[in-house]
Amino acid sequence: MKTFSISDIENLTGIKAHSIRIWEQRYNIISPKRTPTNIRYYDDNDLCLFLNISTLIENGYKISKIAEFSSNELCEIVKNLQLDHYNVNVQVQSLSNAMLKMDETEFDEIFENCILTLGVQQTIETIIFPFMRKVGFMWQVGAINIAHEHFATHKIEQRLIAENALLKHKKNVLQKKYLLFLPPSETHQVGLLYTQYLLKLNGHKVLYLGQNLPFESLKQATTYFEPDYALTALTVNNPNWDTLTLIDKILESLGNTKLLIAGALIHNLQLPDKPNLTVINNMFSFKQSIERVCD
Repeated sequence: MKTFSISDIENLTGIKAHSIRIWEQRYNIISPKRTPTNIRYYDDNDLCLFLNISTLIENGYKISKIAEFSSNELCEIVKNLQLDHYNVNVQVQSLSNAMLKMDETEFDEIFENCILTLGVQQTIETIIFPFMRKVGFMWQVGAINIAHEHFATHKIEQRLIAENALLKHKKNVLQKKYLLFLPPSETHQVGLLYTQYLLKLNGHKVLYLGQNLPFESLKQATTYFEPDYALTALTVNNPNWDTLTLIDKILESLGNTKLLIAGALIHNLQLPDKPNLTVINNMFSFKQSIERVCD
């Protein structure tokens, strides 16, 4: 079982360590474990409890009232709050709890209910993307392991693949051809799958080649498909090339095809002006780019 320091709990829930210590003394809201050297620590169940407490505080509950509830009662109140699918913080916290427990049924239920109420686009953009950022932060501080991250990512990918399959072909006189791929060593494809969904929704033709695509395969696919645009994302440092060299290799493989590029690695990077290269800074910019290429 994973253990957390009080500073870990503060970082993951937003509850100040000072407040946690006061609550433990005043309300006996939780009893931390102690190492042989008397250093306090918390486990997975404690983290889930603090996440629920944080959710209630963000929704107007006072800690004095929260302290009166049992753990089961807290869970029930949070479940009732989940019925408000427009409450982003509640949904993100609820997905985080389901991920920590690796509860597939609970995760699917939260995800499904959000889509039924908000639709695919609003769910992905206002709930899933903030949730994925939270997952990244939890991974960085060691609050979750690779299995947790894979659990959440694969559940989201599976749903996006299903939503893409449900889309009917839509006629668009301004239809463009897009080739979607991730270069070698890139495996995070949630954003790319959602991009596929948006493009298909707007009547464009999409060739989706997925993650970790070799340059030679990209070159061959470009020759065969003859896309108007290729789109990729760079989120992790490549072990073989720096980012600028990687972009040059992609452009070389694409020939004259225009490249749209997104991802964390290029946000703060000073890219040279190149006629076939366009940076997509955020989802809003990408939607605008679809409108521009359709003009």
